[in-house]
Amino acid sequence: MPQILVVSTHRQFTALIHWATNSLPAVSSGRVAVVDGTLPELEADVVDLVHDSYRVLVYGGLLHSSRVLRLMDLGVRGYVPETATLPVLLAAVRSIAADGTHLPFDPTTGRNHVPLTTAEEVAADAYFLTDEELPRIEVAKRLGIADSTLRNQLASVRRKLGIPPQASRAAVARRYRATVRPAAPSRQSIESRL
Repeated sequence: MPQILVVSTHRQFTALIHWATNSLPAVSSGRVAVVDGTLPELEADVVDLVHDSYRVLVYGGLLHSSRVLRLMDLGVRGYVPETATLPVLLAAVRSIAADGTHLPFDPTTGRNHVPLTTAEEVAADAYFLTDEELPRIEVAKRLGIADSTLRNQLASVRRKLGIPPQASRAAVARRYRATVRPAAPSRQSIESRL
């Protein structure tokens, strides 16, 4: 297991990182620091750790891609958003420990590729694809959730897809279909393979 320093003001965060990384095999003798992305003095903490020769991974929060790139300029090796799964976090720690990097988006475009949660995907599928003619309150009733819950989930989907809040429902549906849902093969292309 790589030597891992956890920098956070929350004991639960520290315990979670130690528990999650306990199973990692030794991949290098380098020192890795996992820093809580919600710290108020994040940039200052990162600079200190890089100066002390730590390979720094920022975990947590939902940082904008421009801030992540600024942290990379300060010496951070990777970033994992709080919505990431445990295997993604462990892969990032392994990569950083092996002198690699980890980003949830393509730094050349700044496009964030944060995956949708299951609840967000169900809400977006229902609102933008399945029941796209129904008002939001009716979609919420069909899903068995409050309208405010559906509204918040859809706002999160828009944020993760980089869609402004004033975009129309049809525009968001097109973007959602193109970005998240792979295009289903046409019946004609399936029949031509047979």
